[in-house]
Order: sequence, then structure tokens, then C-alpha cells
Amino acid sequence: MRIGVIVVMGLALSAGCAQKRSQPIARTATPPVASAVPPAVDPSAEQAAPEREKRPRLGEAAVYIDGKSVGVLRKQELPSKLTGKLVPIGEGYEAYRYGLMDYATSLGIDTKKLRAAHLYGGSRVALVDRAELTRLGADIQLSFSMGDRGKPRVHFPPKKLNINTTIDMLSGIAFYVDKEPPTLKDNVLVMPDGTTVEGKVPYAPEEQGNGTRVYVDGALVGTVKRKKLTNDLAVPGDASDAGPTKFSLVAYAGKLGVDAKRAKAIDLVAGDDVVAHLAADSVKGVTFSVPSRNRGQALVDVPGASGSASQPARISAIQIFVKTTPPVRNVVSLDDASEATPNAAAVGRGADDDQ
Repeated sequence: MRIGVIVVMGLALSAGCAQKRSQPIARTATPPVASAVPPAVDPSAEQAAPEREKRPRLGEAAVYIDGKSVGVLRKQELPSKLTGKLVPIGEGYEAYRYGLMDYATSLGIDTKKLRAAHLYGGSRVALVDRAELTRLGADIQLSFSMGDRGKPRVHFPPKKLNINTTIDMLSGIAFYVDKEPPTLKDNVLVMPDGTTVEGKVPYAPEEQGNGTRVYVDGALVGTVKRKKLTNDLAVPGDASDAGPTKFSLVAYAGKLGVDAKRAKAIDLVAGDDVVAHLAADSVKGVTFSVPSRNRGQALVDVPGASGSASQPARISAIQIFVKTTPPVRNVVSLDDASEATPNAAAVGRGADDDQ
């Protein structure tokens, strides 16, 4: 009799557990079916295989609006008009947090027209639709893992959430205003026409890439790519110089429609650090190159203090302030900015990067 009772209780517990289901998690591609024995690869067939299609993917915490890249989530690359709130995080510590909707507004989005915000956390995607943005969007906050630096994070309010999943660390955000956002079907993200998203950034025409980003008054206007730098931007060098081609920063800005010589200031950013704050009269002779093995980023010849020799530094973002007042930020010495150090193989190489 006792054995029968135990069996019945076990079956009841198993049935109860089977009824528990987690919320669906968005996936950007259907996982491949594993085979017991990997098939043999024909070397000749492998050589004849066509080159894989380059698909737009989320780069370094990239942010998109309707598929257009508008920047990345780095503390030093937030729009200057975005202000954070200092909040207690326990044990006497405080940290700045930024409202998701405030961030959207600082990017020029009319939040009343915002259809959805998709928050990426690696392979997981939290889909926040218009209804949830209206209900609790103001309570969703962003921060950085090391206070004013580090990787971005998202904080959901301690309320009932009508979303498919939650994430912690952010690898990107996709806002949808004019375009219809992808939806969840059988736990997979699909476009409005029913096609699978398959890991790419919806509606993005090309990869965001790792090139140096250029902002004007907080708005992303371009990304430095070697293959798009024309000869008219090059600075004549010594015939004996075997190094990579040098380009004029002022001339490049002019190609983007910006008169850098009339800018109020230009900040050079390396990762989480501002390594130079240049006045308009000191930017005229600044040059840069895009050597290989430098993460696709520009190597800018940063002017030294008090007329001393310039020093090459790997720059992740160039911020030009023309109409807006430049923010007051600490300038970090190149020796103390680890992300400004170029790869040893990049300095003095004669071959330019082909990005």
C-alpha cells in the first residue's frame, strides 16, 4: 500500500513539473541538427564552395534605428544631452543609470511613434513592444558594468513584464519607428514577410564594422573605412617613407560635410577614455592612417602637449562639436589608456587595411 502511494505521488509531481513552461526566448536562427558522426569533407568540394554571404550583424553593443546604425553603447559615445541619474546600488555604492526612453529621445526618436525596442543579449533577444514601452518603458534603465566604463547592461523594473524574456548584459539595441519590427514565431525572430532573421540586423544594409566612428554634435555621420578613403584626402609624404598612407583629418571631415576648422572642439576617444581634446586651431595638421591588424580602427597622430611630437593612438571614435557645447570630460594620458595602444604589428606597416 505504501509503495502504491509513493508511485502515485511521484506521478503527480512529474505531471506538475511538466506543466511548468518558461517564456519563449527569441532566437535568430534555427539550430543545426547534430549528427552522430561528422560527415567526411571533400577538399575539392570545399575549395569550390561559394564564399559565404556577408550579413549585417550586431557589432560592439551597436544601436540601430530601423536598420540604420546610430552609434554604440559606450559611456563616452552617449549623446551629450542624455543625462543619467545617480542611484544607490547597495552597500553604500552609487551608479549612474540612463532611462531607455530618455536614450531613445536623445537619439532623435519621437517615443510616441516608437513601435518596439529589441534588446540583444548575445543569442537572446528581449522584445519590448509598443504597449510595454508605453506601460513601463520609462522604468527600463541602462548602465555600465564599471560605473562610467565597461560593458552596457539593462535593468528591468521589479514588475510583471509582458515580454518574452529578460537579459542582463547588452550586445545591442534595435529601435523600430517607421519600419515594422520582426516578431516571434515558434521562438524564432521572423521578418514581416515571414523570412527568418538568421542573426543579421533587420533592415541593415551592411555590417556596422569596427572602423572608427565619427560623430558630429552627438549624431553618427560616418565610419572610417580604408577602402572608402580617396587619394585626394592623402597627405604627401617622404618618398622614403614605407609606412601606411596618411590622411588629413580636416579633409576627411570635409568629405562628411563638416568644416572641422570651425568646430568648437574635437575629442578623440579610445574605448572608454578621451585621450585628446583638440581646439579648432590645433586640428589642421592632424593626420591618421588605417593600417592592417589594428581592429579596423584609425591610427591618429595625437598632438603632444606644448608642441611636443605627436604619438600614434588607436581611436575608436572622433567627436566633432560644431553647434553644441562640448561636454567637460577628463582627458586621459595615452600611457594610461590601454585601448589607445596600437598593435605592434600595425605601427609602421606599409600595407594598408582593406576595410
